[in-house]
Amino acid sequence: MNVLLIETDSEDARKISSALREQGHLCVHTDSARSARSLLKKESPGLALIHINGNAAQGLEFLEAARNLEPPVPVIVLSKKPKLDDAVESAKNGAWDFWTKPISPERLAKAIELIEAGKPQPPAASPEADPIISRDPNLCSMKALARKIAASKAAVFIQGESGTGKELFARYIHHQSRRKDNPFIALNCAALPDTLLESELFGYEKGAFTGAIRNREGKFELAHTGTILLDEVTEIPSHLQAKLLRVLQESEVDRLGGKYPVPVDVRVIATTNVRIEEQVREGKFRKDLYYRLNVIPLKIPPLRERPGDIIPLAEHFLLRYSAENGSADARLTPETLKKLSDYSWPGNVRELQNVVQRAVLIADSQVIGPECVMFDPGLESDCAQPAGFSLMPLCEVEKLMIEKALSSVEGNRTRAAELLGISVRTLRNKLAEYRQDLDAKLGDQ
Repeated sequence: MNVLLIETDSEDARKISSALREQGHLCVHTDSARSARSLLKKESPGLALIHINGNAAQGLEFLEAARNLEPPVPVIVLSKKPKLDDAVESAKNGAWDFWTKPISPERLAKAIELIEAGKPQPPAASPEADPIISRDPNLCSMKALARKIAASKAAVFIQGESGTGKELFARYIHHQSRRKDNPFIALNCAALPDTLLESELFGYEKGAFTGAIRNREGKFELAHTGTILLDEVTEIPSHLQAKLLRVLQESEVDRLGGKYPVPVDVRVIATTNVRIEEQVREGKFRKDLYYRLNVIPLKIPPLRERPGDIIPLAEHFLLRYSAENGSADARLTPETLKKLSDYSWPGNVRELQNVVQRAVLIADSQVIGPECVMFDPGLESDCAQPAGFSLMPLCEVEKLMIEKALSSVEGNRTRAAELLGISVRTLRNKLAEYRQDLDAKLGDQ
C-alpha cells in the first residue's frame, strides 16, 4: 500500500516510515498539510496519517480534501496531546480513526489489514460522543436539560467551582445542537487585559489604533453561525458589559473604529466560578446583562456533593492515561478506590484527573495501590479549620488564604487562582492591593 505521512517530528517520521517499509508498504512523507493536499491526487495513497501537532484546523482541512476524492482516502489522525474535542471533530469530519502517539507497528499493520480488506473501523472518538460521565441524579437531569435546550439559540449561563467541567458542558451543548458543524469559539475573559479584550471580542478596522494595519474579525464574528463561550464572563469590565449587552440584543457587532455594525448569528454560553448574584448586588456586573445571559441557568455541583461520580470518573481517567502510557490493563485496588472516595476533592474533577494521571505514571506495576495516590499538598488541610484557629478580620483571612495557596503551588498564580476559585486577574489585583498597603505602612514609619 502507498501511505501518505504528514509528520513534523523528524524522529517520529523516521520510525513510522521504517515500520511501513518493513511491512512492505511505500511511505511518502511531508511535514506540511498544504503540500499533503496536493500529494493526495498525485500519489493516490491507500491511507494517510496526519499528526495535527496542536493545529486541529489543518487536520480538518486535510480530512475534507481526503473525503472529497474518488474513492475517498482513509485518514488516521495522530496527536501527542489528545483533546476530546479534537477526537470528536475528527470523527465527525470523516477520520477513519484517532490515535494517541506513540503508535506501535502492530497497530499500524492491523489498521492497514482492515483497510485493505475494506472493513470499516469505528472512529476512536465515537465512545466519547457523550463526554460527561456521571451517575449523580442532579447532574444527569442537568445533562437532559442541556440536550433539550441545545437546539434553541437561548443563552446559557453555567455556574460552578473551578474544575467542575463548565467548559465541558458548554461543548456538550454545542455538539448536541444544530450548530455542531459550525465554529465553537472559546474566550477566557480573565486572561486578557481590558485593552485587548475589546478588540478580541468585537474586532477592529484598519487604522482604529496604532498598529491596526488591517481589518480583524473578533471572536463573535469568528463564531458566526456557531457558538461562543465567554469563560469567566464576570471579569469583563463594566464599559464592555454594555457593549456585550448590545451584541446580545441586536445580534450585531460594532468593531473598534468601524462605521457600520456587522450582523452575527451566534449562540452565547457564559460561565463563572463566582457567586454571580453577589456580583450583581454589589454593582460589579450589570443586572440587565445578567438577565440576558441567564435564560438557561445551569449550576454544576462540586465533586464533593456527588461522591457517586468519584469512582466512575477515576476509572475513566485510568483507562485514558494507562492507554497513553502503554499499560492498558492497569487497575485500581479496592484500597485505592476507598482512598479516592474518602477525599473531599477541593480541586474537583480537574484535581481527580491529575491525581489519577500521577498515579499511573508513578506506579511500578499494572496494579495501582493507595501509595500511588498523592493529593495536592496543602489543599485538603485548607478546607478544614486549622488547629488553634482564631477569629480575625475577613481581609486578613483572605490574605492568609492567598498566601497559603501561592505557597502550595510554588508561586504559580494561575494554579493558585484555580484553588481559590477566583480569576487570575482578581488574584493579581489583590496582590497589588496588599503591596500598596505595605508600602503605605512603611511610608508612615
